[in-house]
Amino acid sequence: MSWKPLNPIFILVLVFLFAGDFGLHIFVDANAIECNSFWEPPGPWNTNKKHKCGRTLDGVPSSYWCDTCHRNDKKFPTAINCVGPQKLSTDGAFTCDAGMDENVMGDPNRPIFCYHFYPAGTANTYTCKKPQLYQQCDSASCKLR
Repeated sequence: MSWKPLNPIFILVLVFLFAGDFGLHIFVDANAIECNSFWEPPGPWNTNKKHKCGRTLDGVPSSYWCDTCHRNDKKFPTAINCVGPQKLSTDGAFTCDAGMDENVMGDPNRPIFCYHFYPAGTANTYTCKKPQLYQQCDSASCKLR
């Protein structure tokens, strides 16, 4: 019985598949600020021009006004296991395209607010168990508030 070693390309493909399944961020912009506390898209309170981004690094919170925010992997910020005004068809990732925030005063089992735009342009609030993908903002376009 002969045994052939696995093709190195096949092994590399498996590594990327497993990394994606475990939520590892391989394609992350090194010059990005990851908004791991909160994120809000431009809105009427700032003439629809700036994103608000909150980041906590080593226990120190910082807030930024940013011109451009997007993820390099082309995905939206998402949260997991969300409930809200509309019944959801998934317990998995739910798109938070209208913002994300910490729910510090609410249910400790659902500490994340996920804001989702609907086709009519209105945003609904969902409470979620945990964030999955945070929004990222270009550090060159951000200024501390």
